[in-house]
Amino acid sequence: MTYTPIGKAQGGFDSKGLDTNTTSGLDFPTSERKSQTISTIRAQLALHNYDLTAMHCSDFLVHTYGRIRYCKDFDTLQAFAHRLGVSK
Repeated sequence: MTYTPIGKAQGGFDSKGLDTNTTSGLDFPTSERKSQTISTIRAQLALHNYDLTAMHCSDFLVHTYGRIRYCKDFDTLQAFAHRLGVSK
């Protein structure tokens, strides 16, 4: 894997200045990006008046208007969001 240096200027207005070896998180394969997927599902649920609460044991609560759905893990959350029609 090769890393290409991206020139960064100290002031941020021109390309002259400090050169550091940095990489974009999307330029190479990464591990699963669950936090981004959870944020996307949370936003999609919010557009349909649902709220998502992430618990501290990797489980989730989806609730709306006094109704609560418990999802025991990430896969269950994705399946429930798909069943609601808010996620692909």
